[in-house]
Amino acid sequence: MRSAALLTAMVCCLASQANAQTPEERATAREIIAKHGNGVLFVLGTTKIRITQSGKDIQNPDQRIQALVTLLDSSGLGVMSLTSLDPSELLSAQLSRGRGAAAAVTVNTEPADLRYRLPDGRELPVRVVLRDKELDLAFLRPVEKPAAPLTGVDAMTSKPSAVDPVILLQRLPELAGWQPTALFYSVQAVVEKPRTFYFLTGGSPGAPVFDTRGRLLGIVLRLKNEADPANAPFIVLPANDIREVAKQAN
Repeated sequence: MRSAALLTAMVCCLASQANAQTPEERATAREIIAKHGNGVLFVLGTTKIRITQSGKDIQNPDQRIQALVTLLDSSGLGVMSLTSLDPSELLSAQLSRGRGAAAAVTVNTEPADLRYRLPDGRELPVRVVLRDKELDLAFLRPVEKPAAPLTGVDAMTSKPSAVDPVILLQRLPELAGWQPTALFYSVQAVVEKPRTFYFLTGGSPGAPVFDTRGRLLGIVLRLKNEADPANAPFIVLPANDIREVAKQAN
């Protein structure tokens, strides 16, 4: 039911956007799908979630992982939102809100059986090779070298301005045949300090974002919010910053 509702919402969103974009922008979106669509995959797996409240463990079933990852190169190095793999800090803050310090809740998670679902339906086991909690980054790499090179999203980069239209590339769930698709959003704000990032009018964690010329802007992640840890909004971290961190994963 959840997947069906998500798909219905996305179809309605796509339909509402069809008349809002120019033919040139829609042509660019189709080009992005054709060129980079195979570079956006789902990461599948499970995560064990242990919840402790006031010193007592609360039983919780394993949760299914189905999250977007963007491949950075042909070797299969991928980047995604760390919160999609390890939501422990966000869940702890959300569950503790309103309960008071004496009844604080802690959450520990342990992802397992991680694998890429490739465009042809094959599954490729992967492992986490680098985490950055401050930036909400998780880098993954295939356990074994892929039999054939994968598609990396290696587009030229750019920087947007406020109110610019942008194109988000993502992949639909199983109900829609796992197909890649594109959504149009707008830049709400460009934040420069203490670190550059972009606020959009929407987003999907792990998805790459392009300008209307097909240049890569960055990846959708969650913003660590010290003022309100239970609220971690989606932002776009610039592609060049992600590539710099990715050097540590090689």
